[in-house]
Amino acid sequence: MRQARGGTALVVSLAAAIAALTMIVRGAEPSDDAGESSGSTDASMRELVAALGYGPEVGDRFASFSDGFPVGRWRATLAAAPRRGDVSAVAEAEARVIDDIRRRLDAVIHQADGRSGYWNLPAVLTDRQAQCLGNCQLWYVLGNSVGLDVGAVEVSRPPAGELGEHETHVATLIKLTDGRVQMIDTRYGIRSEPFRFGEVYRRDGTAWTLANLTSRRMLHRRVRPLDRAGIEAMILLNIGNTYRQAGREAEAAPIYDRGLELDPNSPALHLAVGETSFRNGQWDAAEESIRTAINLEPQCSDAHAALGRLLMRQNKWKEAIAEFDRAITLKPQSPDAIRSRAEAERRRGDPVPP
Repeated sequence: MRQARGGTALVVSLAAAIAALTMIVRGAEPSDDAGESSGSTDASMRELVAALGYGPEVGDRFASFSDGFPVGRWRATLAAAPRRGDVSAVAEAEARVIDDIRRRLDAVIHQADGRSGYWNLPAVLTDRQAQCLGNCQLWYVLGNSVGLDVGAVEVSRPPAGELGEHETHVATLIKLTDGRVQMIDTRYGIRSEPFRFGEVYRRDGTAWTLANLTSRRMLHRRVRPLDRAGIEAMILLNIGNTYRQAGREAEAAPIYDRGLELDPNSPALHLAVGETSFRNGQWDAAEESIRTAINLEPQCSDAHAALGRLLMRQNKWKEAIAEFDRAITLKPQSPDAIRSRAEAERRRGDPVPP
């Protein structure tokens, strides 16, 4: 993937970036269901893995991993369902396959901490561990390869409480033939009954908010739908974050740029670009990206806190404190925002340097 930045052409390969994280894939052990995968399903899996930006070796490993699942039977079940007239029969077949995939993944995939490296598909296949983004990729490849319509949602407000500071989260969303959807999120114990997305959620900018919080307690309260490009953009966000946390901003920047090409409405990516610019002392660029993140998702606590820190650099103490207050109101358990607010309050009376 080639991206020009600052006048210098940089080549960004997702496969190479993942390899740089030193995650090596081992083969998966087959179960009693091995052998049910057809060649066409294996080819579909490889294509889906490649569409997420991984190299062919990861597609091969996924096909080996799938030997432990009855993918041939799942595909045959969906193919045999009538496609005209009785869409309810098709939806019932889809629901049976979805439930079987869920049970089998729950049996073999251990749930990892959300801040772990198990968003990376090679690591997931190697260690049979996954956090939310790893789960979504397993569902995306397995589900779509057998005939389901699997996507995801980016979650900004879970069913109860709030996400941790600087935390992103995604969940699986499967579209059924009859127009309903199912949401699956192992971390939060969500295995929803089919529902009509537009009836349960109301649109709010680029996000969707749960319309009735009392009757739908086991659905995420605020989400943003993601297609294939959106899922790949989330992978790129995590790769860029890994480089940035290692102090390698120059390598993170073009990865974020590629992510924004795929998903220009991603508040998390705009925020990451803004924070990278902030670290590099590019104040105007940082402010532009951070404010874009806020415009896309006004309820993004981390973006308000980032803007507060930028305003502190400009000695705009009152405005900075107001942004920290917004951040803390949205996410009360935000130690970094709380510390930054206290610092802004303390420095508020300092003389402005000439």
